[in-house]
Amino acid sequence: MARVPLEDLPSNLVPSNDLPLELSTINVVPEDDLPSSILKKERSMAEKFGRGLSSIARGAAVPLTGAVAGGALAGPAGAIAGGLALPAAELLTKSLNLALPDKYDIPSPSAQVEKGLTKLGFPNPETQVERALQVGGGALGGVSGQIGALGQLAKTATSPVGRGIAQTLSQQPARQVAAALPVGATSQYVAEETGSPTLGLAAGVAAGIPFAIGAKGTLQAPTVQELKGQAGQQYKFAEDVGAIFKQKPYNQFASNLEKTLAKEGLDKTLQPRVFAALERIKDSQNYAYFQKEKGVSLENMEILRRIGQAAGSSTDASERRLASILVDNLDDFVEKAQPSQLIKGSSEAVSALTDARALWKRAKKTEIIDDLVASADMRATANFSQSGVENALRRKLVNLADNPKALRTFNKEEQNAIKVAAKGGPVQNLLRFIGKLAPTGIVSGGGSVGLGYLAGGPIGAIGLPLVGGVARQGATQLGLRNVEQLRNRLATGNAPIPQVSTRSLIGARGIAAPIINPISGLLNEGQQ
Repeated sequence: MARVPLEDLPSNLVPSNDLPLELSTINVVPEDDLPSSILKKERSMAEKFGRGLSSIARGAAVPLTGAVAGGALAGPAGAIAGGLALPAAELLTKSLNLALPDKYDIPSPSAQVEKGLTKLGFPNPETQVERALQVGGGALGGVSGQIGALGQLAKTATSPVGRGIAQTLSQQPARQVAAALPVGATSQYVAEETGSPTLGLAAGVAAGIPFAIGAKGTLQAPTVQELKGQAGQQYKFAEDVGAIFKQKPYNQFASNLEKTLAKEGLDKTLQPRVFAALERIKDSQNYAYFQKEKGVSLENMEILRRIGQAAGSSTDASERRLASILVDNLDDFVEKAQPSQLIKGSSEAVSALTDARALWKRAKKTEIIDDLVASADMRATANFSQSGVENALRRKLVNLADNPKALRTFNKEEQNAIKVAAKGGPVQNLLRFIGKLAPTGIVSGGGSVGLGYLAGGPIGAIGLPLVGGVARQGATQLGLRNVEQLRNRLATGNAPIPQVSTRSLIGARGIAAPIINPISGLLNEGQQ
């Protein structure tokens, strides 16, 4: 005979102990005659599976909906905010309820959302497994909604710090998404089973470890296309915000620049390009845009800078030096601009323009190395070996290091890095020397085997070519690594590429899952 839970019995029934003895053994209702609302039959595996999927969908619905709505309203940042809207609302509500009298308690937003989900047709979780799957679904929906938005912010955020954080959090997206459901579900199940949220957190972190095995924590340096895209975003932002320098501070700057260049030996005849650029800067107040705006806009300051850079393309070393001084002074004036020097706009526009310039420079420098790699790869294709690529790359870098005009694109530190990559380090060069013993052809192979035989008999005849081959491969790998490091330094602006452990990242999400998922706490409260 089936057992009926006490809470499912009608309220007008009385305990059997209070009934007369004869009634307790009479009027027993057969199981088949009990109403379906009272009798709960064991569900089939198909039903359990379907309810499990529904529980996951119920949990994922809210963060995914918030991310989609937020993304539609405010782009990637809005998507992240939308996915975290319910946890933020729950936290705010609990904080307010602590301060307010009991009669003014604000209903839990999470509880209201749960009621809404039930009305929409999502089954209410009834078992411990279904509750765990709902929390896991919430984690899955949260990570899925955030990971795409973080990837976009890593490329488009106006702040370098923001881009770095987004890039760190968006790495290994497939592993993060795959880990979300088991991490969230395990954390909820163990917390409910043991009654200890701390053990639940630990179990969630442990569940995420397998998904981090074999993952590399080093972030990739940005591509040329990504750098140009970020620069374009910054230029657009600077243009939209706008900034116009007042006439008085601009004229003072032009006067100081003229004095500086005169002290450096500027001569109209000897350095005509720099002289012409200076005259253009001094006479800017006579142009229509100056008279209309009563000052010089950030956009026109950029035009003046390009004029100064054009003067720096002179073949005369003294003119290039003076052009560099002119451009540096222009940059200092713009980058150190104070709000009091602006008619309108803000220092944010100046910062955006400065960042855009730096990004564009990094893109152009990185593009030079990428082109060298592509050219070397094409030339070495006939060799069908990495050593052919490395040798071709080294020759290309030597040519770059010997070209003063091309080398002027890079600063002193970057020039030194190019020369080091071209020459190779002592270990690489030693391995390259030993690698000459590798049998790469009939002549070299015969010579290597013969020399080895003379030195050590049959064992030497086999061992020496092997040592040469290993050394040659080692030199090749070191050379390719040096070029890659050079390329990454240029792409990141000589900043080290941040490293983050994927295990730590997934573990952090495991800790955060029940904290930022208010449904978890609500479900646990319902079981107490």
